[in-house]
Amino acid sequence: MADEEGGKSKKLIMIGGLVIGIAIILALAVGGTLYFLDRDSSEESEGGGVPGLGNSDIQLGTASYYSFEEAFVTPLISSDRKQRFMQLSLAVKGDSTQVTQAIETHMPRIKNDLNRLFTGQDYQTLQTPEGKMQLQNSAEEVVQKVVAREGVQIDQVLITNFVLQ
Repeated sequence: MADEEGGKSKKLIMIGGLVIGIAIILALAVGGTLYFLDRDSSEESEGGGVPGLGNSDIQLGTASYYSFEEAFVTPLISSDRKQRFMQLSLAVKGDSTQVTQAIETHMPRIKNDLNRLFTGQDYQTLQTPEGKMQLQNSAEEVVQKVVAREGVQIDQVLITNFVLQ
């Protein structure tokens, strides 16, 4: 009986040692990966150009994103006579921080125009990929029209959350 308990404790110690050994190996692998990834990104940023092209005139662009804090929730038109709603979260991509400043300056107008756009949408159309793409393009046109007053150009309006009910 004492031999059985001694054998069980030796097996438990061996299993514990294996688990700890595997954990150490995984930690070293993750640490090494992070070290080399960080080292590669710092070398690319020192070059100032595109990786692999040396010191070229091509510069990597920086994008500026503005995410609307609250989702748009609007009623929809539906042919089945049921009350339908859409919840939509947006982000605007631009090439400079001037885009973000223009959006913040004209936020009430942008929200008003987007709400008017979203409220008139058809539920059945929005269930198709083409309808969703059309909505995204229309939202981009609305935002561009408002921020054009500041002389800035947006790149794209992105739908970050889309729920139909």
